[in-house]
Amino acid sequence: MHDPRTIDVKTNLSGQVEVLSALILELAALFPGGTQQAEHWRRILENLQTHFSEDRCRVAVVGTVKSGKSTLINSLLGRDLLKRGAGIVTAMITRVESGSRLQALLLFKNWEEVNGELNSALSFFPSPMLLERKGAFDIRRQADRELLVGVLAQVNQDQLLSQDMMDKNYVLVQSFLEGYSSIQEFLDEGRQRLELSEDQVVRHQQMVAHEALAVYLRDARLTAPFPWPAQGMELGDCQGSDSPIPQHLAQVQNYLIGADLVIYVISSRVGLRQADYKFLTDLKRMRLWDNCVFVINLDLNELEDATAAQKLVQRWQRELAAFQAEPPVFAFSALDNLLNRLKQQGVSLTPKDLGKLLTWESDAASTEFSRNEAARFEGYLREMLANRQTRLLLSGSLGQLQTVSQGVREWIALQNAFLSDNVAAFQTARERLERRRWPLESLMSSLGSAMQGGVQELKLELRQRLDRFFDFRHGDIGPIITRFIENYEGSLETLEIGEQVSAFMSGVYLVYQTFQQRLLLFLTEEINLKILDFIRLQEEWLQKRLTQVLEPLLSPLQDALNLYYQEIEGLGIPATAPRVATSPWTKPEALQPKLFSLEISLSWRIRSEALLRFGINLVGEALGRLKKLWRKQASKPKPDRLRASLADALQTIKTQTLGEMAASLLDYNEGLKFRYFFPLLEHLAQSQESALKSSLTALLLDFEGFQEALTEQSHQKAERRQQLVDLARRLEQLETASAALAAAASQVG
Repeated sequence: MHDPRTIDVKTNLSGQVEVLSALILELAALFPGGTQQAEHWRRILENLQTHFSEDRCRVAVVGTVKSGKSTLINSLLGRDLLKRGAGIVTAMITRVESGSRLQALLLFKNWEEVNGELNSALSFFPSPMLLERKGAFDIRRQADRELLVGVLAQVNQDQLLSQDMMDKNYVLVQSFLEGYSSIQEFLDEGRQRLELSEDQVVRHQQMVAHEALAVYLRDARLTAPFPWPAQGMELGDCQGSDSPIPQHLAQVQNYLIGADLVIYVISSRVGLRQADYKFLTDLKRMRLWDNCVFVINLDLNELEDATAAQKLVQRWQRELAAFQAEPPVFAFSALDNLLNRLKQQGVSLTPKDLGKLLTWESDAASTEFSRNEAARFEGYLREMLANRQTRLLLSGSLGQLQTVSQGVREWIALQNAFLSDNVAAFQTARERLERRRWPLESLMSSLGSAMQGGVQELKLELRQRLDRFFDFRHGDIGPIITRFIENYEGSLETLEIGEQVSAFMSGVYLVYQTFQQRLLLFLTEEINLKILDFIRLQEEWLQKRLTQVLEPLLSPLQDALNLYYQEIEGLGIPATAPRVATSPWTKPEALQPKLFSLEISLSWRIRSEALLRFGINLVGEALGRLKKLWRKQASKPKPDRLRASLADALQTIKTQTLGEMAASLLDYNEGLKFRYFFPLLEHLAQSQESALKSSLTALLLDFEGFQEALTEQSHQKAERRQQLVDLARRLEQLETASAALAAAASQVG
């Protein structure tokens, strides 16, 4: 049972738009010479319909690794669509959109991206075979592939697998080599998109599960029918928030920037850990806490009874209350919900899955509790999404619909009044209205130039604000990055190291990889969030300043519109001038700020050849110095001599990285200006200008076609008046329905 306040706003509004469009067509047919006004109204309504179809609600499903995120999404869909347990190296955010049929779109990396990642992974790779390398690797060259096979065979694999950071690069290179023969022909043809129909979607699971193919994937987007109304909804299956790879957390942050709702999944077996509390704090810093809902994914095998489940809910409500009073918490088994739905659909379950269901259902109370909670969660989710849709669409769309409706109503009234007059009276009235119309049109024509003047001033202010914040030496984050790099010591004293010169290569590789990953983690957890907070503050400042630019322009428009409506009232037509105001501030879904740590990772991939050469040169030169000093410092323990050389190498790496960070921050600042803030400013200004002009033009009456109607015979005028009365009656019904929709929507929380 749904809350009666939850309205299918999109369907309701779309229906009203269609009715009004039909009325306008009929009205235009009555006065064929006056189609310009009707065409303007129809364009406004067509844009509304486009807005309805493009509106998307993004729901991020987050939580730690193995908490059950994919299973939860599958249970909501009622189908086993997402592959669970994707490789930790290649995990990506899989997007599932609501649609009429099942299909998949897989986007692949191009050869430049593949080679960039490959060479970046090989930077400082501990193989003497790389020291003679003069240029970057290209996986398409057979000689390079053969050399890489030898490099992997030479490296002490057991030692690599004992270190998380090194294991990632080893697996990445190995996977690229293993998957090359399967993907080569596809990428050689310049294809980067693979569309899978319903009977082919299983290939998506196969590719994601197979690391050697998954490394070539950039993105995966699925479309599937939902078992409940979910038009425009997108579920994002995010990587584990406790992934050891910083780029994964950065990708989750990147998705969260545009998320409308966050579902946080907690495993009942594990509970909340330090990684959870850290990520929850990040969500609060990103201003997403009020949009979070929590799901405790119950393990029914370990649950004593329904009372124990209720205690779990109470316990985590208390713990989460430190972040938010009375957080919405639900506890159920996502796997039970999925398997039960599949069984109800007549899907043949495996004996193992069927056995699980029978075991769980033997404890009727616990199973009933879980399934009731699942139903309660879905009801809550549907209401949240519907309410969000209501607020979003009614904040602007209903207002535009009502403006067009008012313009049509007043046009009908004037037409009806003029049909009772002679041509001379009509001409007099027309001249009076057009005298009042000209100042309005003049103000509207100058609106664009006035807005552009304000936009140029705001661009200068934006430049200054961003330059101050991103100044590497004196800004808000440059000095913080510098301190982190300068203070990083790398725990060389505790580093396990051998006693041979050959151990230097493995040691410097570990030092470099550990430093790089710690730096990326710091940039992701700290710097990204500081930048995002700064961006949000600038967005708010920008809207405030644009409002200040607009306010002096709105007052003359309102005065001119009031005088225009006084003339309409003077003709005996009851009418009230609407308030001239700014429209709701919106930005295009595709326009989102880039994250600094992701831009850094991308920069490293693009410059992978330079990084590879830097690593080879550094290792080669340091190794040469070490061999010369090996005998001269024979009195020192061999591990100490190795650590001293590693400390020198680390200092060189840190110095190089400081220079890279300064350049990267400068590039990021410029990119943020020209690829985000300036386009955002232009869009906000242009959308306000367009909305004002569109609304005012919808209210200004077009008299073309009237005079022809006045010369008709009396019986023809009578027929027209009767048709106008009928149109007015139907329009009144539409306006009553719109008012009822607005009243009901105002009750939505």
